[in-house]
Amino acid sequence: MSFNWTASLKQENSRDTSDDTDLDERNETEGEKQRLHTAMKLCTESSGLMATVSTLRTTLQTAKRNDGGEGRRDSNGVGVSRGREWNNMEPLSLQVLEEALREQHPHLPTLTHTNAAHTCSHVTSLSLQFKGLGSLELVWLLTRLTKLELSNNSLTAITGIEKLTCLTWLDLSFNQIRRVTGVGSLRSLEVLALHNNHLEKLDKGALQPLARLQVFTLAHNNLSAISDVWTLRQLKSLASLSLTNNPLCDDRYPHYVLAHLPHLAYLDHRRITPATHTQAVQTYREEVSVVEEEEAKAREEEEREGERRRSREEHRRAGVLALDDGSLFDRMFRGDKDMGVLLHLSGAHTLMVKYRDQFNSVCGRVFTSGLEHAEQRQTELRLLHQALHHARTQADVHARGVVEQLEQDVEVVVAAGRKLKEAEDASLGDDQEAHEARVTEAMKLQEKVDGLLTNTSHLLLTAEITLADQIKDVVGRAKEELGGLVGVFLEGAAGEFEELRRLAYTFYTRLRELATKVVEEGSAGGGAGEDARMARVFEGGDTLTAALAGIHDRHLALVYAREADLRQHLHTWLTETLQEIAKEEWARHRSRVEEITTLTARQRQLLYDALPSLTQ
Repeated sequence: MSFNWTASLKQENSRDTSDDTDLDERNETEGEKQRLHTAMKLCTESSGLMATVSTLRTTLQTAKRNDGGEGRRDSNGVGVSRGREWNNMEPLSLQVLEEALREQHPHLPTLTHTNAAHTCSHVTSLSLQFKGLGSLELVWLLTRLTKLELSNNSLTAITGIEKLTCLTWLDLSFNQIRRVTGVGSLRSLEVLALHNNHLEKLDKGALQPLARLQVFTLAHNNLSAISDVWTLRQLKSLASLSLTNNPLCDDRYPHYVLAHLPHLAYLDHRRITPATHTQAVQTYREEVSVVEEEEAKAREEEEREGERRRSREEHRRAGVLALDDGSLFDRMFRGDKDMGVLLHLSGAHTLMVKYRDQFNSVCGRVFTSGLEHAEQRQTELRLLHQALHHARTQADVHARGVVEQLEQDVEVVVAAGRKLKEAEDASLGDDQEAHEARVTEAMKLQEKVDGLLTNTSHLLLTAEITLADQIKDVVGRAKEELGGLVGVFLEGAAGEFEELRRLAYTFYTRLRELATKVVEEGSAGGGAGEDARMARVFEGGDTLTAALAGIHDRHLALVYAREADLRQHLHTWLTETLQEIAKEEWARHRSRVEEITTLTARQRQLLYDALPSLTQ
């Protein structure tokens, strides 16, 4: 069912014509006018989508008359798309892609398995309508595609287009899509057509990355929940929306949509007046307030989660992740059934609480010192990069001076060579002595050229070798400094982990004393005062000793493993950091040597070209 826009607009226009004019003059700023102009342009371009709807309806009606009713619509009134043949579903094969490219881009070479990636990288727009496609296996080849038309196929899901990040226009109308998925990576998308599909709901968060989406068509689907409009609030640039002929479209849906989407300029391809917006906001003020409060809470929770992620990442880089929240202690007791029984002993719980507090306190000290050590490492790295940048800058200044001097000398030699060449061309070989003198002068110029280039190459390469040696020394000193910092921290951390092992042993011995006392009392008194379960657990001294030893070994193993993880993390960080610096320096060094070689070769050719005939 659709809303009677004509009657509504006539009534509002007759009542609010003068008010609308005043509101337009007051409220439409230059930025708003520009946004609406862009939306209007996109709406005009997307009007072809609705023309496709009309064309298809006519085609289906004609086919129904000619084929005795073979063409049909489904029970929900949603258009059923067809491919090359009825009920024919095909993947996007290389043959289908080649046919489309040959028809729409005849200048491209014939598509083959060998040149598919290179050829498809030149395609920016493509229409794959009426191809009977059921999947899009090879669409990822079209990496530079900005406009893609996939209407009137048999697609049931939006898959395979995640890599088409340049898309600004995507037409998926007249398919069998039930959920909007796989479009989160299309951050440049401005027009998305999903009308005449089988959509039943809009998943929360699926459209949030589409910050540039301005035109969205959802008409002729199975959307029944008016609350799906809340999901569209995430589309901050949305200016045109089409929802007509969905189950949610009752008499109140236009005002409900406008109240929740205040930036909307077009609804169902009709321009929205400020008066209509105002009336909608007033009608659903309370509902919008509730939604805004929920969104504010969601944003706050998202910010908190982002802060937690940043903190965890910082702690991970420092190597002290989860040392501040007691999780290491919890892991030592998690799933330990023997420990669960022993905690029923009188005084065992108090002993465990004391053990936990002392254990977590030591872990907290390791955590704090780890963060401080990480900051020291980062400071040392910043100093290292500053020193490298300074050395490279000084070398670049020296190299530019050498090159500028070479260019000046080259200009002098080139001018002299051209002068000799002009004199030789003007003489026409009449004066043999003058010719020989010019040849001699040209040979001297050539020797001067060789000397200039040899000297310049020597200066530049010597400076580069000197710079490489300086950088090697700086990195070597930094390695010693960073290695010293890591060593000092690990030495201090080793003492703290030794304290954790001492606490574990103390807890073990005191727990053993409590358990031994219970066993002795149970043996003397025949288990009086103890329940049956406790009596069975403590039956036999060997079983008790094995249980206590297992608990102690488990605690020690976790402490040793955490210490080994910390040590391994820092050594890996040190090795990878220095390797990355060395890799970067090696790439720079090779590039500089290639530049010097290219420079001297180019200048040599330039100078030799100035004396081509005199050197023969």
